[in-house]
Amino acid sequence: MTEPPERPTQRDIARRAGVSTATVSYVLSGRRGGAKPPPEETRQRVLRAVAEMGYQVDHAGRSLRRRRSGLVALMYPAPSSPWSDRLAEQMQEASAERGLGVVALPMSGAAAGEALLRVLRERYVDGAVLLPDCPVDPEELAVLARQGLSLVVFDDDLAPEGFDVVRQDRARACRDAVEHLIAAGHRRIAYLGHPGEDSRRTAPSVKLSSYRQVLQENGICAATDLVLPVADSRSQAYAAVRDLLRRPDPPTAVVSATDRAAIDAVWAARDHGVPVPGGLAVSGIGNISEGLVITPALTTVGAREFDFSAQVARLFERLDAGAPLDGEVMSARWELIVRDSA
Repeated sequence: MTEPPERPTQRDIARRAGVSTATVSYVLSGRRGGAKPPPEETRQRVLRAVAEMGYQVDHAGRSLRRRRSGLVALMYPAPSSPWSDRLAEQMQEASAERGLGVVALPMSGAAAGEALLRVLRERYVDGAVLLPDCPVDPEELAVLARQGLSLVVFDDDLAPEGFDVVRQDRARACRDAVEHLIAAGHRRIAYLGHPGEDSRRTAPSVKLSSYRQVLQENGICAATDLVLPVADSRSQAYAAVRDLLRRPDPPTAVVSATDRAAIDAVWAARDHGVPVPGGLAVSGIGNISEGLVITPALTTVGAREFDFSAQVARLFERLDAGAPLDGEVMSARWELIVRDSA
């Protein structure tokens, strides 16, 4: 039986390229900060030696030696949104400076919570950012933090127990959007929600709960036929609003759980000959850039700026710290941004 060939090592690469093993390690790690990088000619010589010898980084062995995976995770309820995409971009930029990788893990379905916890418990990653509504037990997060996992969690209610908590004040901002429509005289207000938003094992989402609570407080019946699970599909949102406007008693306003569906509500109204906001007022959630360039500009709820650099910096501060850090409360506050569509 033929013995498999031995895998080349970094020492072999260094010998072939005529450089030190430290230089090979620097080039292969992809680091761009810290020590002075080698000249470009040296870097190219190392990469040629790597290609000629068929060298592959042994990530498993390196992780075992360092007791680090070299990965951080972004965990979010599926599907992604423009602001979670922006957070992922900023994590990637910061990770690249440190020679680390980022994995994005969408959470959906009944088994999502256990799958998420397995990734964290078994240390597939060194740290993670968890976005709102990720199905995880707060007590588990505290245990994981005590075990050395770096965590930044977006949540309006959790206490920071060895991990950092980012407050967005989502409920207040979502309530403001509905109250704004009611103050303008609207009583039949439709809600475009996420599929399954009303059948979660715990409580309904902050967005849907805020919608219902404000209607109830103002003595307005929350008609079930005005709550439609279409906010994650642009085509479904367009069709749903078109059908609503064909009813004999159409709504006069729409609140959408996503800006993307709200924008399609504007298009559906315009194509149906209903002026916005004169015939149908529309408000979204998310504050994506597309909402600024449509006509009329979209009223929305969200953070004023798509900038999560402070939260990303805190995650890597935790990773780089020699000792555990106390949990902190950070802010990325949502607010009602009134524009022409409502």
